[in-house]
Amino acid sequence: LPTPPPPQVLHSNSTHSCVATMHGQKRSEYKSRLLNPETSTKLATKAQQWNHLSHELLTQRRRLFEPPSTSTDGTDNADGDNKSAKGCVVGPSPEILLALTEKMLSVNPDPSHLWNIRREMLLYVPTAAKKVDANVNLPDNSNDATKASHILDIQRELTLTAHCLQRNPKSYSAWYHRKWSLVYSLTHPATAAYDDTPTPDSSCDKNQHLNNTKSIFQSELDLCAQFLQLDERNFHCWNYRRFVVALLGSCGSSTSSTTKNMGIVVQSDMDVFNGSWSSWLNQSKVAMGAQLSKGSTATVGNVPSYPEEKNEGLHVTMSIVPLSNQELEEIITNEWNFTTSKIQDNFSNGSAFHYRSKLLPLILESRLVSSHSSDCEGSDIDNSLVDKCGRYDAILSLAREEWESILLNAIFTEPDDQTPWWYHRFIVSWAKPSDGLSDEMVDDYEALLFEMADSLRDLLEVEKENDTLGNASEKDESKGAKCKWAYIGLHLVLSALLESKSIDEEELVDLREEMGVCLAELITIDPNRKERYQILADETNAA
Repeated sequence: LPTPPPPQVLHSNSTHSCVATMHGQKRSEYKSRLLNPETSTKLATKAQQWNHLSHELLTQRRRLFEPPSTSTDGTDNADGDNKSAKGCVVGPSPEILLALTEKMLSVNPDPSHLWNIRREMLLYVPTAAKKVDANVNLPDNSNDATKASHILDIQRELTLTAHCLQRNPKSYSAWYHRKWSLVYSLTHPATAAYDDTPTPDSSCDKNQHLNNTKSIFQSELDLCAQFLQLDERNFHCWNYRRFVVALLGSCGSSTSSTTKNMGIVVQSDMDVFNGSWSSWLNQSKVAMGAQLSKGSTATVGNVPSYPEEKNEGLHVTMSIVPLSNQELEEIITNEWNFTTSKIQDNFSNGSAFHYRSKLLPLILESRLVSSHSSDCEGSDIDNSLVDKCGRYDAILSLAREEWESILLNAIFTEPDDQTPWWYHRFIVSWAKPSDGLSDEMVDDYEALLFEMADSLRDLLEVEKENDTLGNASEKDESKGAKCKWAYIGLHLVLSALLESKSIDEEELVDLREEMGVCLAELITIDPNRKERYQILADETNAA
């Protein structure tokens, strides 16, 4: 079986486009090419080759896990047609299956069963080499040299998935395998190999192994930046970036601890290295949960986990030192700045706005810690000690910053793009004062709402001046009428002001009247949802 050429790894300075085959292709052009006789013949030939490889792959896998048969002369015979020059029986090799899966996935990275077989083979040889459980039915027809030398080459897996993602940057299976490979290499140092470091063994420094892995994670963040430069709205890549950041934080501090009690005793690899942000942030309310299920790096197909590892807990025996406040702040700030740059590149980047909404509470905590670090230097910061008014003042300051530096530019540049308007709705809700705050804090929130309302009124005036559709009956959303979302945003702000207890009755009447005007305009612009707007108008009048 010819070994396919190794795919080129995607470096951060590469200029190759990863999304050229994904976008900008009209359906009519695609169909016309399929109707071409020459193209149809080539596709039929490729389909036959694919079916042949698929059949060979499944046959080799079935033979690999079948118990060896015994011939009439008492010798083992796994397959009579598979003999070496010396007449010795040579069984199917996991390396053959790895080569087959690599060749097929390089052509089509989407079939999940091919990735499953590949992971099965990556787990097969280390498990077969140990053979500590008599109940594990693994054949003896793989030679000892292959068992002893086979290890998971993380660079090989990263190179393969990078090549596959060049063909399809939105392949669910390829992104998942990349996650799996990172976690497996992190939690199984005895079976992971690196290009520039010696293979870890049972006597190696496991904490050093974590530090070595961190360099790979940093490279992965660079790779994500490159993919998002080519397609900034690839939500697969955004999800993977959050996963890598979680692994980077879960590895703990690079500074070794001199106090044994300072470390976190890890009982299970998937309790920490699963992509969740809660474990390393020590916050239960962080809504970015696990991306890998427990045991996903232990059992695949016919290959179980190592029996003796059931009592060892984490394969990387260590005590993880929690991240310092400075390290936490650096990670979160880097991600915050990254979302800022991506939003400024494209205001229609919903994934960046979503990520930013999750980072916003973390940025708040980071700033609160920084503002009190001078008074509490050398000790852990207890957020409960931060007074309620001081915390809300920081919330309001951050909300105002988001409005002035991000949202104003976005809505005035692209007023018909709904993405920044959803983030605006989130900011208005997030900054809403809770009960028990002083009247001064409530007044500051209302001042921000009045500023938003004034800006939105200015936006509507500008758009009205530029509106060439003079007939009000033709102001339909599908015909190009603008500022539907501006009216919705203004109605949202006025609704928030209407809930205030400090506004007098005369101002409330004016607010209700303006809200009615907004809804009347929306019924004209967006008649498909006129019933909803009418319900909102009835609720406003009844308030």
